[in-house]
Amino acid sequence: MKKTGKRVAIAILSILPILMVLAVYSRLPEQVPLQWGMEGISRYGEKWQLFPLAGMNLLFAVLMPAFAKIDPKRRNYEKFQETYDWFILWLLGFMTVLIGLTLLESLYPHTMNIPKAVCCMVALLFIFIGNKMPKVKQNYFTGVKTPWALSNEVVWNKTQRLGGKAFFFGGILMLIAALGASEKVLMTITFGVVAIICIVPTVMSYIWYQQELRKDGE
Repeated sequence: MKKTGKRVAIAILSILPILMVLAVYSRLPEQVPLQWGMEGISRYGEKWQLFPLAGMNLLFAVLMPAFAKIDPKRRNYEKFQETYDWFILWLLGFMTVLIGLTLLESLYPHTMNIPKAVCCMVALLFIFIGNKMPKVKQNYFTGVKTPWALSNEVVWNKTQRLGGKAFFFGGILMLIAALGASEKVLMTITFGVVAIICIVPTVMSYIWYQQELRKDGE
């Protein structure tokens, strides 16, 4: 997709969730599902609360380009602007589908296993992030932003490559589990994947930074 096409898609997705809620608002029950756990709906709320959730797309569509402009390393965004636009597009798409699933459950309860559907979506998002992360250059808003990676470009690149692999293969594992495993197994795998994504690149980033310090001291 060309740059103009992505920008148009981002603009559409920024307001689409609000339009979706408006289109069916009169048909919605007074209480709608707002939060799910692995065992199903964990919290209901008044239907007007869907508007702040739907408005998150517009907020992110405005804030994420703004973050790039105020980032101390904003010049680096020119090196991965296409990837950054894809991040925004996928995030907005992910949140749009979440609103769609919420409306589906509100209007036609139990049509779909929502927790598993959400896990599939998260898994696909992780796979996408993992594929794109190695292209991300040093910045303060995107990627695995450890203090050691932000202090050294070599460490940053190694950290993003490792983080990309963790996201990618973790996403594949989550997708397989979401399609065939029980809710309990899926929950265990999800927490395990998230823990690995958070811990392993962080630890290795520190180790690589120490290695770079030793090289500089030689």
